Amino acid sequence: MPFNKIDENIVKQLRDIAGSEWVDVDPEKLENYGHDETPLYHTPPDIVVHPADTNQVARVMKLAGEKMIPVTPRGGGTSLSGGAVPVHKGIVLALDRMNRIKEVDITNLMVVTEPGIITAELGKELARHGLFFPPDPVSLESCTIGGNVAECAGGPRAMKYGVTKNYVTGLEVVLADGEIVRYGGKLLKNVTGYDFISLMVGSEGTLGIVTEITLEVLPQPKAVVDLLIPFNRIGDAAWFAVEILHQGKAPAAIEFMDGPSIRLVEKFLARPVPFNEAGCYTIVELDGDDPETIRKTYEKIGEIALAMGARDVLVGDNTPDREKIWEPRKKIGEALKTLKTILCREDLVVPKSRIPELINRLDELARKYNAELYAFGHFGDGNIHTDMVMGDCGDGKADAGDKRAVDIEMVKKLRGEIYRITIDLGGMITAEHGIGLSKKDFLGLALDSSTIEKMRQIKKVFDPMGILNPGKIFPD
Repeated sequence: MPFNKIDENIVKQLRDIAGSEWVDVDPEKLENYGHDETPLYHTPPDIVVHPADTNQVARVMKLAGEKMIPVTPRGGGTSLSGGAVPVHKGIVLALDRMNRIKEVDITNLMVVTEPGIITAELGKELARHGLFFPPDPVSLESCTIGGNVAECAGGPRAMKYGVTKNYVTGLEVVLADGEIVRYGGKLLKNVTGYDFISLMVGSEGTLGIVTEITLEVLPQPKAVVDLLIPFNRIGDAAWFAVEILHQGKAPAAIEFMDGPSIRLVEKFLARPVPFNEAGCYTIVELDGDDPETIRKTYEKIGEIALAMGARDVLVGDNTPDREKIWEPRKKIGEALKTLKTILCREDLVVPKSRIPELINRLDELARKYNAELYAFGHFGDGNIHTDMVMGDCGDGKADAGDKRAVDIEMVKKLRGEIYRITIDLGGMITAEHGIGLSKKDFLGLALDSSTIEKMRQIKKVFDPMGILNPGKIFPD
């Protein structure tokens, strides 16, 4: 169904709903809402509305449904799949004002929050009560908890603690027609009817707009230790990760970054990093309530690492040292964005034993397309982020400020080959970033047509007019 344009009457009604100061039509401001952190996608909306509460969201959706206006919900704008890009223009519903923590229930280990709170800010408030929310996306300083729910965000600690869906026990959701519904609550067990919570988590804003979230939280571990372990070869590092899991060492995270990523971050930081000539870094995080048990565990992990070819084992058992260990890993995205022209940013997932083969085949593919590969991510659960960037232009240089035009059709062919390699290795095309806009044309590589059609039917039940985040997930 075709969408309608926003006229002055609709603008007036939206201002009546949210307040004039919370409705943006200035083209300069709209530009900021036309993109997220995904390369190559940009479409400014017609209008941005910042609702203050669930009732205002419901009124906006009711109006949008009556007038057939597309609505794109937006959290922190940190999506890496184009999920927050308003490809059909219309309304961007920015949830930044809805950033209140409504309740921290220490007795039941639950927190009730609005979607617009920054994930790191939620973590700081929980820490005041001796609690924590385990999912920890690298963008936690800027992403929102609502966005985490929409994408089912994970992060380094996912291998031990799971991802966002494992902690959502209740949701308040505004549907496409403005109806307000509630699913679940402060309940760890609930099989009363269909599991609508699991359907909403990871649905990328295409089925409803989450306006309140109830999360299970955990007591903070009393001790955390991080190990930085450089290897000469990625294969050795991958088998090291498999071995410590087989031996039951149960780390909270096993992270990885390849040699090119190490050296790019060093250039970005403009200062030396340890073992800058290594083939890759592995970061192992251990946590628990008994420091002595953690010490014995990391000593054993260190022995395994050295026996399997590690160059050294650096231990961070205090906050400053732990931050130094994690800094290169957390700065990769910023370094790439600053110093390189990014063609595509992927979050592939394969069986852990196939990681070295995946990286080798993608490195060959990069050379075929005159691109460069930067690989990093989560060894512990097989989720590897592979960024392809523009290669040199014949003079051996591909530095910051490269203004060559990006061939969109070439990038599309490149991405198709990336996904075919991943699926051939028993993997899938996204682990935590979602399908969004950037992967929708490739969904048929991963899922059969019957499954996609069932997804379309579910979408139609919740959003019969197709106004909620249109242009996402489903191939055109």
